[in-house]
Amino acid sequence: MRQVGLALSILCLAGVAQAQPQAPAEADSLPSDEELTALLENPTMTAQDAYEIGVRLFDAERYEGAERAWMRSHVLSPNPALLIAIADTRQRRGDEPGTVAMLERYLSERPDAPDELSVEARIATLLETPATIVVRSEEAGQAILVDGKPIDKKTPTEIELEPGAHTLVVVGDGQRVGEKSIQVGYGERKEIMFIGGQQSETVEETKAKDDLQREERTARRAVWALSGVAAAALLTGTVLGFTAFKQEQDYRNDPTPEIADKGERLALFADVSFGIAALSAITALTVFLTTRNKKKRRERATARLRFETRGPGASATLRF
Repeated sequence: MRQVGLALSILCLAGVAQAQPQAPAEADSLPSDEELTALLENPTMTAQDAYEIGVRLFDAERYEGAERAWMRSHVLSPNPALLIAIADTRQRRGDEPGTVAMLERYLSERPDAPDELSVEARIATLLETPATIVVRSEEAGQAILVDGKPIDKKTPTEIELEPGAHTLVVVGDGQRVGEKSIQVGYGERKEIMFIGGQQSETVEETKAKDDLQREERTARRAVWALSGVAAAALLTGTVLGFTAFKQEQDYRNDPTPEIADKGERLALFADVSFGIAALSAITALTVFLTTRNKKKRRERATARLRFETRGPGASATLRF
């Protein structure tokens, strides 16, 4: 009963959290970050206690602490519904990639989720979240061009860009201050500084992790689907094979054309089912191995040089 109550509480909280913000709780009644760590590491802590602490922190808009408490509750008593609440804390902190990861984990841990369609729709919406770019320059009020087109904002400012590759140009006093090409992912936040006299540079990001995760998720679902087809076809072929064998025995006892035809059809259908099972299993294995090998190749790829702007300067990182 205690676990049922916890599950109902979680579902209610997730619904309210997505509907409207909560009124902040009294700050002096909440544990500090250090106290929270001690509470969650206490061996007497129960899943219900950790969950209730998370609710209070969430109401107080301390979303990072709420996530920690709910993650501890999930460890003590795994409940997929908690992952939806944790996703809410991440989304309120502007962590769209983290939100997507938690929603996907929810669907993975609860394959029969009744809200699968709505969660998938939420993920699709998050994947379209634009990136936020903070554009700064040494002198304020300089014009900005995005992909060759001027915008109505001047430095310093924030602009939103669709995920993908873009080129930014800053112009001041009729002269080009600098040009930078960037690769941004959904929900990403990046700051770029333009300094007069700098050579044009390219800001290259390594292959976005969300792209790789999306490919892996698609491949994983394909493997599961093909495995299911293989299992179903194998079962069907086995049943038809036993039935055909029984028909053969009946034919020996009473050799008639009808029994012979029926036995041949059943045997044919059984062979077809076994063929489908084998083909599906081979395809599933191929997809699995191809995805795994692609991931390994990416991990072992040639070192890439990545430039990132941080504050007034830029840094270069050689990645292996």
